[in-house]
Amino acid sequence: MSILSFGRSLPRDLRLLFFSLFLWTFGLGIYNYVWSLYLTQLNASPEQVGLVSSIGFLAAALSMIPGAILANKYDNRTLLIIGWAMSIPVPVLYYFSNTWSDVIPGIIIFQLSAFNTPAMNAFIGQLGDPRKMSSAFGSVWAAAPLGLVLSPAIGSLLLLRLSIRDLFWVSLVLWTISTVILVPLKRQPPRDVDSKAPLLELPRSRQELTILVFLFGAALAISVTSPSYLPLFLKDHFGLSDAQIQLFGSVQSLGSAVFAILLGRWAATRNPGSTIAKEILLVAGGALGIFLAGSPFLVVPVVFLLGGARAPSLVAYSLLSDMRQGKSRAGQWGFYLTFEQLGFVVGAFIGGLLYAGQHASVFITASFLFVVLAALALLGIRRVPKVTHATNRT
Repeated sequence: MSILSFGRSLPRDLRLLFFSLFLWTFGLGIYNYVWSLYLTQLNASPEQVGLVSSIGFLAAALSMIPGAILANKYDNRTLLIIGWAMSIPVPVLYYFSNTWSDVIPGIIIFQLSAFNTPAMNAFIGQLGDPRKMSSAFGSVWAAAPLGLVLSPAIGSLLLLRLSIRDLFWVSLVLWTISTVILVPLKRQPPRDVDSKAPLLELPRSRQELTILVFLFGAALAISVTSPSYLPLFLKDHFGLSDAQIQLFGSVQSLGSAVFAILLGRWAATRNPGSTIAKEILLVAGGALGIFLAGSPFLVVPVVFLLGGARAPSLVAYSLLSDMRQGKSRAGQWGFYLTFEQLGFVVGAFIGGLLYAGQHASVFITASFLFVVLAALALLGIRRVPKVTHATNRT
């Protein structure tokens, strides 16, 4: 409720985006934490689960720079609505899949819909309070884990009477409603600096390169464990049912929502590098604790900590928003989002190979990567004075 209250303090259009994202991720969370189990029902091995995820993330990666270029040329509102609408037919494709390979067209369309992520970040960056940009990013993006907190519990109840396949119809309804919510948004046309920008702007400063590496590494570490392999581990190691695994998804997403808000607030007033490092060390402990826990009850608190893995990347994007003021939308987001998605590609594929060989190895590897990322954040990320350009206020 505190997170929802904080969302109401945002400008009108960011509130609409917040609630639309909340409903969209609510629809995702209805099935997301048992997605890998659905693939195994379609006769997928752990390696094939990783392959499906990697194909999807690769599609998302390939969409980022084109999406950023479109954000330079067209209205952000239009791009947001198109991206949301692209996901609507995906649950139907999933429902009618008979083998694991049948889901590939659907997951490609699903991940290509992420092309509007640069437009979304630019939308937040233009409407957020410049004095508290990390808080604005954290607040809006907290809608995603918040939606994923509640929906797995609903999905768990539905699974008592329905199959995983039937859950996709619920997602279809929620994704349709979330798209309609975006219609009242005000237009946000490209600025002069956007329309006249080159197609590709590379990071130049040491800080920008550090953030680029950090985003890639964080995505890699996250996708080594979840969302694909944590549910498989809970089922294989503890023998949990699909409905019970959905509840662990709520716990993980609760951690993600809490850390997204808190880390955004802390980073707005403190050294962002050291703040990120401390939070990532908690995440590393959570990853390590999952395979050390001897019972499902002991897994609950460490899964909550693992949920915080995404929050540091949101702070990194808020820092980019401050540092690259005066750059085009593509210059601010396209290159970085591409590398982040490539991290998901590599991590999901490696995770499948690791899990097939030794289940616990995915958590050991993720924990090690998180510790490395904490060191990188502590040594390489700091707050840089904002660059102001009076001519860019168009």
